[in-house]
Amino acid sequence: MNIGIFPCQGRCNVSMMTKTVAEFFVDDEIIRVLPHLSLPDDNDSGVNEKYIALNGCPAKCASKEFETNRVKPHEEIVMTKDFDPKNNEKYAELLNIDKEVSMVQEVIDSLLGSK
Repeated sequence: MNIGIFPCQGRCNVSMMTKTVAEFFVDDEIIRVLPHLSLPDDNDSGVNEKYIALNGCPAKCASKEFETNRVKPHEEIVMTKDFDPKNNEKYAELLNIDKEVSMVQEVIDSLLGSK
């Protein structure tokens, strides 16, 4: 099984953080960061892939992109909901994001465990 992470596509510091966090997990054989949502139908591709919508804020732009493509992600994460930064200050320089990386790792571990 593979995992595709689709980070928020916005241009604010929170969306940049989702892209930075997603890059921690790139593994050519198991995990890939999706630059866009052009997803093959699992039955046609022969690949069993689960998807994570990695949203930066409650606007859930990554999740909305899945919805636009009529695909339901297996997991949905909203980073600022879980860490409540004030005016996105925490992500101004994308430092000290260990907790965010750890949260995404837990979701990945859960998906891999549910093969």
